[in-house]
Amino acid sequence: MALVTGLSKWHDAAEVVHGAESKYKRLVKAIATDIEHGTLAPGVRLATQREMAAKLGISVQTVTNAYKELERQGLIRCEVGRGSFVTARVTETMSNYMLDSTEREIVDFSTARIVHTQDHDIAWRKVCATFATLDAQPWIQSFRPIAGFEHHRQAGAEWLASLNMPVSPESLLITNGAAHGIFLALASIVGPGDTVLCESLTDHGVIGLANVLGFTLKGLEIDEHGIRPEHFEEMCDNERVSALVCTPTFNNPTVAMMPDSRRRAIARIAERYGVYVIEDDVYGALPAKTNTPIASLIPELAFYCTSMTKSVLTGLRTGYLAMPRRHALRVESVLRVSSWMATLPIAEIATRWIVDGTARRLVELQRERLAARQEMVRAALGDYLLGTHPNALSVWLRVPDYWRPDRVVRELRKRQIAVTSPEPFLVGGTQLPNALRVCLGAEVADAVFKDALQTIAGVFEQLPHVHDFS
Repeated sequence: MALVTGLSKWHDAAEVVHGAESKYKRLVKAIATDIEHGTLAPGVRLATQREMAAKLGISVQTVTNAYKELERQGLIRCEVGRGSFVTARVTETMSNYMLDSTEREIVDFSTARIVHTQDHDIAWRKVCATFATLDAQPWIQSFRPIAGFEHHRQAGAEWLASLNMPVSPESLLITNGAAHGIFLALASIVGPGDTVLCESLTDHGVIGLANVLGFTLKGLEIDEHGIRPEHFEEMCDNERVSALVCTPTFNNPTVAMMPDSRRRAIARIAERYGVYVIEDDVYGALPAKTNTPIASLIPELAFYCTSMTKSVLTGLRTGYLAMPRRHALRVESVLRVSSWMATLPIAEIATRWIVDGTARRLVELQRERLAARQEMVRAALGDYLLGTHPNALSVWLRVPDYWRPDRVVRELRKRQIAVTSPEPFLVGGTQLPNALRVCLGAEVADAVFKDALQTIAGVFEQLPHVHDFS
C-alpha cells in the first residue's frame, strides 16, 4: 500500500506561502525532513505522483518536480513500473551491505580487495626496514609539493605508460587513491544541477559524490560489455551533458569488460558533443592483456584515475590522476583546498615499488591468486555467473527467480557469509537486478573459501521461507 503518513503536514507545507519559494520546493523540504528524522524509513514506498497530487490537492506536475528533486538529492529512488522508494543514506546503505570492519566469524565476500598473501607482508616489511636505515626522508618533512614530488610523478607516468595511458609528469597528480582522483576531477568541471552520466550500475562512491557535489547523476543502459554507445549518444543528443564517469575495465559490480571497439565509439561520441570523460581504471593493471583507456584517445577531454589499492596492496592508497593540461591549475587548486596534498610517505613506497619492479611482481601474483579463486567460483556457482573474468576481484551472480537479493543477503549472514546486494550501486531510475556481487579477496584459507561458495550454492537451490521475519 502506498504510504500516506505525514500527508497533512506535507499539505500544509505545500499550501503555506513562504515568500517566492515554489510549492514543489516546500514539499521537497517537508518530505526530506521526514526522511532525515526517520519518520519515513528506508525502503518505504511513497504514493504515486497522481495519488499524492490528489491527496494533497496540488498539481501532478508539482509532485513530479518534487519527486525529481528528492531523487536528485539521493533521498528517494524512482523505479519504472514499481514506484518511488525512500533510500538509505550512502553510509547506511554501505554498512548494510558491506562490512566496514572485520568480523572474525564472517567470510567477507562484500568488499572488493586483493587476495592478500605472505609475499605482500614480506614486501611491506622490506620497504619499512629500508626506511629505518635512511637519514634523509623528505617525504615526512615536506609540506608544499601539492601535485606530488617530481620523482613520484615520473614513476606514476611510468606506471600509467604500462597501462597504455601515456602522460607527461606535468599532467599528473598524486592522489590518495582513485576515489580521491574522481572527486578532484568532478569537483573541477561540474557544478550543482549539471548532468553527469555513468553506468546504470556504478561504483557507490560516484552516487555519493552526486549527493555531495549536487550534480544530477543519470544511468546509461549497459550490457555484458558495459555502456551501450547508442544510449550514450542519445542522451548527449537530447540533454546538456557535462561529463561521463565510467569504469571500462571490470565495472563495479557487473565485472563488464568494454572491448576496444566500444571504447573508441564512446570516445568519438564524447568528442563530438564536447563531453568530459572521467575514467576510473582502478582495476586496469589486473587483466593479463592491457586494454586501451578511453582517456588515451581523447586526452584533451578526459581525466584518467587509477591507484595501487586494487592491484598491488590494499593499504597502498596512492593514486594517479591524469588530466587535460588546461585543467591542471584548477584541479591542483581543488586538491589544495580539499586535502592540501596526497600522503607522501605512501606515495614514496609506491614509487620505490614501481622502480624496483615489486609493484609489477605483486600484480602478477594477484592474477595467479585471482585466477585460482575464479576457478573455485566457476566450479561451485558456474550456473549462476553473469559477470566474471579470470583476473577480476569479484563475480556478478544471477539470483534464482524465487529469491530476492536482499533476502539472500540476510539468509547468508545467518550462515556467517557477507555478500553485496545491487542496491548500493543502483543509479536512480534503474530497475533493481536480481543479482549479487561476490568479492574474492576474503582473508580465509582456500578450504574455507570453497565451503562458503558451496553454502551460497546451497542457499540458491533452496526455496525461501514463506514469511521472512529477518
